[in-house]
Amino acid sequence: MSIKPWRKAMKYHQFAKTLPTLDQQILELQEIDLYPVDLAQYSFGQVAQHVYRHFLPDFRSQVTLETQLHNLLVDENQDLFSYLARINETFNSKAFYNVALQLLGFFSPQDFSLADPLFAMTKFDLPYLDETNFDFNTFTTAIYQLLNTRCQNGLLFLDNLANRGYFATNLNARKQQRPLFFNGKAQATFAADQFIREVVYVESDLDTDHDGQRDLLQTTIIRPKVANSFIKLPALYTANPYFLGTTDTKMNDVDVPMAIKNPGDAREAVDKFDQFHEFSTKPVSDNQNDPFANHPSVITPNNVGTVTLSDFFLARGFASVYAAGIGTRGSDGIRTCGSPEETKSTIAIIEWLHGDRRAYTDRSRQDEVIADWCSGHVAMTGKSYLGTLAVAAATTGVAGLDTVISEAAISSWYDYYREHGLVVAPETFQGEDANVLTNECFSRQKDAGDYAKIKAFYDHKLKQMIHDQDRESGSYNHFWEVRNYRRDIAKVKCPIVSVHGLNDWNVKPKNVFKLNQVLKEAGIAHKVILHQGQHIYINNFPSLDFYDLINLWLTNKLFQQENHADQIFPDYLIQSNLNESDWQTPDDWQATAQKSYNLAIDFDHKGDSEVRFVDDGVQAFHDSKLKDLAWEQAFIQEDPRFSQNQVVLKTSSLSNELLITGRPVLNLRVKSSANYGLISAMLVDYGEANRLTTRPQILEFAARELGYHGKQENTMAFKQASQATPAKLIAKSHINLQNRTTAYQNEAVQPETYYDLQLPLQPTYYHLPAGRQLGLIIYATDMGMTIRHENNLEYTIDLANSNLTIHQG
Repeated sequence: MSIKPWRKAMKYHQFAKTLPTLDQQILELQEIDLYPVDLAQYSFGQVAQHVYRHFLPDFRSQVTLETQLHNLLVDENQDLFSYLARINETFNSKAFYNVALQLLGFFSPQDFSLADPLFAMTKFDLPYLDETNFDFNTFTTAIYQLLNTRCQNGLLFLDNLANRGYFATNLNARKQQRPLFFNGKAQATFAADQFIREVVYVESDLDTDHDGQRDLLQTTIIRPKVANSFIKLPALYTANPYFLGTTDTKMNDVDVPMAIKNPGDAREAVDKFDQFHEFSTKPVSDNQNDPFANHPSVITPNNVGTVTLSDFFLARGFASVYAAGIGTRGSDGIRTCGSPEETKSTIAIIEWLHGDRRAYTDRSRQDEVIADWCSGHVAMTGKSYLGTLAVAAATTGVAGLDTVISEAAISSWYDYYREHGLVVAPETFQGEDANVLTNECFSRQKDAGDYAKIKAFYDHKLKQMIHDQDRESGSYNHFWEVRNYRRDIAKVKCPIVSVHGLNDWNVKPKNVFKLNQVLKEAGIAHKVILHQGQHIYINNFPSLDFYDLINLWLTNKLFQQENHADQIFPDYLIQSNLNESDWQTPDDWQATAQKSYNLAIDFDHKGDSEVRFVDDGVQAFHDSKLKDLAWEQAFIQEDPRFSQNQVVLKTSSLSNELLITGRPVLNLRVKSSANYGLISAMLVDYGEANRLTTRPQILEFAARELGYHGKQENTMAFKQASQATPAKLIAKSHINLQNRTTAYQNEAVQPETYYDLQLPLQPTYYHLPAGRQLGLIIYATDMGMTIRHENNLEYTIDLANSNLTIHQG
């Protein structure tokens, strides 16, 4: 058998592990029927036989069960069936862990040697007891720990047992249809083939389509079937504007002149778009607890595009709730991209789940439907726009929202579509802006009859948005002010978990960095997971126990199980850029120690302390036929076609590793040949190396299930690139010279006049190994992100009066 190389190097970190007292271990083992209730009547040997037979739930006849016990070796010469027949009062630890590794999905001799299983346990970073022989007490702890040990596919052993039918086989039907907890985590006791699916229409206080009626919001629910109506379940709610489809929308033109702004405060400009009528909140019915007043759903959803994280938790007793929001297919209203109205439509669903808002079975508004199955405890989940709306909801302090799990989330829409007074696009989406995303998600257009009723009003509002977003100036105005969720951080009442890629140039890392700063200042719990990927989910990465951490967290926050989640979950969990399996837990993202590099002294630079470059590369870019990302790579590697458009500075080769944490800051003295201009900067890792990829690769297809009869999931990981590359982008940033003080204050620029500006780059956490060079590229137009103005501006940098400051870990 050929074993893939990644399996030999993988470490299976378990940050969510916890070990209760021995008495608690026994109680929990009895609760899941792994230990018999009448335990005192069993000898040690009988307990061991009982346990291992239960470890094979998918082999239900005596013959097949014994065959599998014969297939498990305790050493080179003896199988488990024979060994169990002979044990009395102790169980040899080497035999135990040889069997454990096989049960966890590892192979001998390819993955481990039967002569030394503890070497493999250490190599894979799996927990074990360092004892020669186990008596009943230590055997109990070893078994309990084994159930909470991660398998080769990254799931806990107990999770894999559940997926193979353990709970379906060993728990009676009524016990299966209720929440069950083990090791502080909810267990997969609900079968996927018994989920209830329904659609309701939540009534909001909004009238964003100006038709004189409250906007109805179509909401899709998938929930486990419970044993009786007294069992209430929490909900994982995802606000997903893409949920019911998107439309083809043309990007904005980026090959346009750069504007010269009039001095002044951009926030004083009038925002006409964000003016909508709103009703007062309608009180809920007095008969909320009357089962005869509650009507069943009359619509069953089909082809639902679910979130994998929510799918995982469905089997564990968490309902999944999805709503696309105002302006989407099946709902009323229009899309407003990040506005307060969008946020209010988002939290309306939480208010219904909490019992504070009305909903109906259909659009006639005749028959009310109550979320009587819901405990009123809600968490929000999702990536990108989905995670963004979770952050937005948290900043309202809405009752019922107990926590947020946001991945790659925007915390200010200005930081998504703008930067320091410039229009700056998300990576690979050059020309996108609020108007584009609004129209893309305005899926009411898919229903011709519905669209015809509101087209004129929508077209009018879209024109207002195009004006108010102000692509001409790029300054921070009122339109962007109301789309800055960090303004309302004082209203946040729930803890937040953020997951973000350090190589995400779509939703750039400063969104989560700035969110972390204001949450810390407000004293609100914020757990941050930073990985080496781009704009992705990471739940299926075996090197991190992501599902277990989130299970621990949600079980605590939504089921109110005391499991010490706040203490166990690290405040910062950061993946190294040198090793996919290296997850670090620093005290903070940004270290306090600083190191400053003078651009004239500390970088290898030949010539005068004043250097110049010309910003005339737009035509060369178009002539090259390169796409945005290809241009960026060529630019970093000093392609001669673009060399006159940049100043490239490099340190000498590092004698020791350098850890760059948080936000590097470039303090620059610069002048432009005109009365306007921009500066961009890249921080670069130079040196030939087989670097870690930023796009994950599939390790195994359909490697694991998300519950009994549940969906299957591939496992993925970042891998070392097969070919060496000469350089890699660490961080970048851009600034308008007219906004050198703030993004909202427009200032005049005099030609050939030096200005001092401070340019914070995107935050990072980057290990630069010894032998590499730290590089800095200073340029102007970024072909993949900024406006591409064809010009011939010349910029001069005073290197002696410029420096780069980093926070050194």
